Amino acid sequence: MKQIADYITIIIMFWNIENFFYPSRHIEHYPAAKQLTWNRFKTKRNIISKTILAVKDVEKTYPSLIGLCEVENRNSLYNLLQNTPLAKIKYKILHKDSPDKRGIDVALLYREDISVIDTTFLRINKFHTRDILYAKMFSITLSDTLHVFVNHWPSKLGGERKSLARRMEAAQLLRKTVDSILFQNSLAQIIVMGDFNEGPNSAAVKLIARPHLNDTSNTAAPLINLMVGITDSLRKSSTIVYGTYKYKGAWEILDQFLVSERVRAEVYIATFSHLLQADKKYLGSTTNKTFNGLRFNGGASDHLPIILRIRANEQFK
Repeated sequence: MKQIADYITIIIMFWNIENFFYPSRHIEHYPAAKQLTWNRFKTKRNIISKTILAVKDVEKTYPSLIGLCEVENRNSLYNLLQNTPLAKIKYKILHKDSPDKRGIDVALLYREDISVIDTTFLRINKFHTRDILYAKMFSITLSDTLHVFVNHWPSKLGGERKSLARRMEAAQLLRKTVDSILFQNSLAQIIVMGDFNEGPNSAAVKLIARPHLNDTSNTAAPLINLMVGITDSLRKSSTIVYGTYKYKGAWEILDQFLVSERVRAEVYIATFSHLLQADKKYLGSTTNKTFNGLRFNGGASDHLPIILRIRANEQFK
């Protein structure tokens, strides 16, 4: 019988890194007090690097893929990858400027054990928002193709009900592409990651993913949401973190991994101590943000990273 140590694993990380702007110009929609000066940028950049390096302490390997959102441009990513200890890992970048009004995009970093076959940036033309990054890739470790999507769906600005139609547009675009892949290959390994600005049980997310592999209530959804039930498991543990994002004292699961049936994987929220701080208003812990209001706080993000662990030896069982 195989022990856990016998399995070869690949690690995939997703993280909303909260307005990772390159400090070369004034951001018009931001108050002056919240501009990233070079010193502030370096502080934020170094904590992001520290977090990615900390994954290796847990997993004994660096993430093969890192999906990011709220990235301004390639300059931000190049600076992160060249001027921190991440330089030794030699990550490569997939990124394209999107028409988002805030000037933020999604991106994907990948190591040498992953090669890119093709890349497409799926665009919603009805309004300005982030593209969905779709990369068809080959994993040397898995000896198989991966279909990888990085998402940052439209926010709830203007109210949840009013903005739901925008997230449904993103869900429908994603669903159309996933259905096309599975139509051509029902055994395709699909990994969808992102900040969906919705919980796992929302209508938009459930359009693309059902809660469990054996759930028969939503058999039309092509993917499985690995984040369903994670809150309950967290409450049974000793952690004081019950989600990836905290809003007005309540933890939410906005950041999620959705996978096709063939992918056998485990997921967890990275709760490294440097990513958390005391929640003075609502008690408990909250994320260690870059800003608290207009005050520079020196943290990395208002979201926590999520980690996907795929056991290569189990993929074909």
